[in-house]
Amino acid sequence: MDTPALCVQTLGGFSIRRGEAVLTGGRSRKLFLLLAFLIWERARPVSYGELTDLLWAGREGGSLNALKAVLHRARSALDQLERGCGKALILSREGGCQWNPEVPLVLDAEDFARLLEAEGLESRLEALTLYRGDFLPSLAGHPWSDARSEALRRQYLETLLAVLPALAEADRWQEIADLSVTACALEPCREDLCRLRMEALLRLGRCQEATQAYGALHDHLLSRLGVLPSQALRDLYREALGDQDPRAVSPATLLETLLESPRSGSLLCGFDAFRTICHSTARMAGRSGRPVHIALLTAAGDDSLARRSLDRAMDHLEEILREGLRRGDAAARCGAAQFILLLPQADYNASRTVCARLVRSFTRRYPHSPVRITCFVQPLPPN
Repeated sequence: MDTPALCVQTLGGFSIRRGEAVLTGGRSRKLFLLLAFLIWERARPVSYGELTDLLWAGREGGSLNALKAVLHRARSALDQLERGCGKALILSREGGCQWNPEVPLVLDAEDFARLLEAEGLESRLEALTLYRGDFLPSLAGHPWSDARSEALRRQYLETLLAVLPALAEADRWQEIADLSVTACALEPCREDLCRLRMEALLRLGRCQEATQAYGALHDHLLSRLGVLPSQALRDLYREALGDQDPRAVSPATLLETLLESPRSGSLLCGFDAFRTICHSTARMAGRSGRPVHIALLTAAGDDSLARRSLDRAMDHLEEILREGLRRGDAAARCGAAQFILLLPQADYNASRTVCARLVRSFTRRYPHSPVRITCFVQPLPPN
């Protein structure tokens, strides 16, 4: 049978095209895997034993009869390209079968690798346009496809990161914008790729698309890694927002306003802010069922204690609280001689232990202080 060239896509999906007829990989996983493997290994006959191991990987159900049933379905599927095409493409060999090596075939993954070996920027650009996604994504998780997918993806990213700066130097921003679509979809948490995409879109005046690219990165980083974009990305985001309503606050600016500057120790705040924190914590405690405790620390002295001496002692106690409490705790001064603490990560006994430790620290550091510290611990009623 004189079969015209077949075009096989394996990057970003699987399909076999012959003229207007197309066979896609939206069938059973075993049939899909069998066709892809035979095409990839078309230079040699493959034994039935090797195919059984490939399809069943030692699990129950793998037998010669089961394999022949999959082969029959594969040949029937190929007949959609042309009547009799299945038997002409999958040839029987003694103890196995082989994809007909005499039929002309264009395989995108092979063209991708060939173009990467060629010298010159244009060849590498042509290779990158062929990479429409990972190798056989519907077979993700299978050892045979995963090994090849990882190698091809690594080649793609290495080439892309080498090509994009060269395009930027030549002011070829449209090509950068086009290439970065696939790159950011494959690696949605890569800041370097997002930065290049945003820079290209800004050069092209497509500010809204640049803000969308930042938003996608922001969501992926937060949901997958629990981190936020870097300052450099936030600066680009502000630039992309330049033409928007100046009265509107951007998410990046709002975030910087809300973020606490890095420091160790507990959160020391005013009493009004402390009360709001307690309300929020009580609500969460009501939902989770975990008890939250508050502690009242009181500095007591004799009746002749001067106000100046008391204030100095309270300043010293504040230092102890800032250093001795955890980052999740909060504290506020609630009177001339009292501090109130919020201890959301400690039960009753642990809260008493925390207070005792704070009192010991104060006594050791300021043994001659004219005040003594007492503590009282109680649960914060859930809201």
